[in-house]
Amino acid sequence: MGFGKVAELAHLPALSACPELTLAAVVEPLPARRDLARALLPGVRVYEDLAGLLMGEADLDFVDLCTPPHSHARLALAALKRGLHVLSEKPLSLSPAEFRELEEAWAPNPALALVTVHNWRYAPILAQTTALIRGGAIGRVQQVEWQVYRTDASGGGLSPWRRDPAHSLGGILVDHGWHAFYLLPAWLGRPEALRARLVREPGSPVELEAEVEMKFPGAAARLFFTWQAAQRANRARILGQAGEIIIDDDHLTRTAGEEILSSPRFPEKLSGGSHHPEWMAGVLREFLQEIQTAHQRGRNFLEAETCSRLIRLAYRSHESGGALLPLAP
Repeated sequence: MGFGKVAELAHLPALSACPELTLAAVVEPLPARRDLARALLPGVRVYEDLAGLLMGEADLDFVDLCTPPHSHARLALAALKRGLHVLSEKPLSLSPAEFRELEEAWAPNPALALVTVHNWRYAPILAQTTALIRGGAIGRVQQVEWQVYRTDASGGGLSPWRRDPAHSLGGILVDHGWHAFYLLPAWLGRPEALRARLVREPGSPVELEAEVEMKFPGAAARLFFTWQAAQRANRARILGQAGEIIIDDDHLTRTAGEEILSSPRFPEKLSGGSHHPEWMAGVLREFLQEIQTAHQRGRNFLEAETCSRLIRLAYRSHESGGALLPLAP
């Protein structure tokens, strides 16, 4: 549902390479993109809207939501009520009320999967980082520094919806903060509190820059996101009791004291593009696990809910002058 660039360049290659999933139909409101879908996917049925899809397709199993963020919860709700599994681009929602509606629609159908695309988890350099941390390679993590640099031309697409809060729900904090907010708990545990400072230019309704401090049990993180950098880059420093990991886009360096223990490079830079089709294979594996395995179901939804709460807390902190605010249990 939605055949923009992320559908064409990320979801479609992964779906095409996944033998367990078959693409039956595409929903797209723009005529030119519907024509492209027909050209790229001979035999796949194409619809203009959700109503047409639900009238024309009686035996669907799942939907894959690639629309702008403001529509994710509404479309996921309609799909759950139809008895369909749901894979959705992030953010799933920023609204507590919408999360409650989704839970209520899900309750009668607990065998359904509802999964948000947390694709950065499957970036090889970040997957390796998580494996090193969980394996105790640098001891208990005490501090994380995380920086995302994007240029003014970032946050685009076929239309400038990312700069329109009515469609995007927010700026760089929603675009990239969401990724950090599901990755960091895997390294540091449950977040306890947060403070934030945002930068909005006159006339810009969304934040172009965000600084976030987070408190965890026995650890802290400092995050920086910007759409105003001279060039694209991603950097991180993860300090543990027994060493540290430094990430510089495609380069991971692990040290203990003055000694460099390993320093591999990875095939793709974290800042190398916006679509990362290679990472989507991991997302589809996670989706299939939630469909097929009862005890896996719901984990991703709880992550998405936590991401949503942290983003709302960051906005509240900024509005209150950068106060340190606790994350309620």
